[in-house]
Amino acid sequence: MKKFWQEWRGVILFIAFVMTGFLVIYKLGIIDSFNVAELSQVVRDMGIWGQLLYVVTYILRPLVLFPATPLTLFGGYTFGAVQGTILDVIGAGTGALLAFWIARKLGKDKIERLIQGKKLEKFDHKLVENGFLVILYLRLIPLFPFDSINYSMGLSSVRTRDYVAATYLGIIPGAFTLNFLGSSLGRLDWKFYTAIALYAIMILLPFIVKKIKK
Repeated sequence: MKKFWQEWRGVILFIAFVMTGFLVIYKLGIIDSFNVAELSQVVRDMGIWGQLLYVVTYILRPLVLFPATPLTLFGGYTFGAVQGTILDVIGAGTGALLAFWIARKLGKDKIERLIQGKKLEKFDHKLVENGFLVILYLRLIPLFPFDSINYSMGLSSVRTRDYVAATYLGIIPGAFTLNFLGSSLGRLDWKFYTAIALYAIMILLPFIVKKIKK
């Protein structure tokens, strides 16, 4: 038991930290107490510091498993589609790298021992060979949980450079779509319906490509 604790304590303590943050946010009703319009105005009034606060919040977001979509919509609502997308890509991309780095430092060697000689090991090798394309695909399709990709890829043997490049490139379309949608919230105009259409296309894209290939 002592040996198990010494080997896995980093992972256990990190999971405990994440779950504690998650429970604090949701059990105390912190999200429900926010007035989006008022909070958005406060952030805008802060100027460059408000933008920096948004980016830092997005970077630290994976540590408490706060959902990415509401934060992205808030960015579009507060900063507009273009500026919100830029801040989102910086914050979300860096946050994804933070989660990737934590998972790699705490658990990669342990996972390698667990999957040695199993089918998962073959998949891990494929990630080494085609990591960029695999991650790019996962990033482009909004159906895949963002944080699950971050942490699971950190536990894999995918090259860091492939992960970084595919992450920053792959999140741009989704970031723009959600920020565009966020910028149109509160009014049912052409921007709102266009954003909904773009998001639907992103979801249906893999099925469309598969149909064309057939």
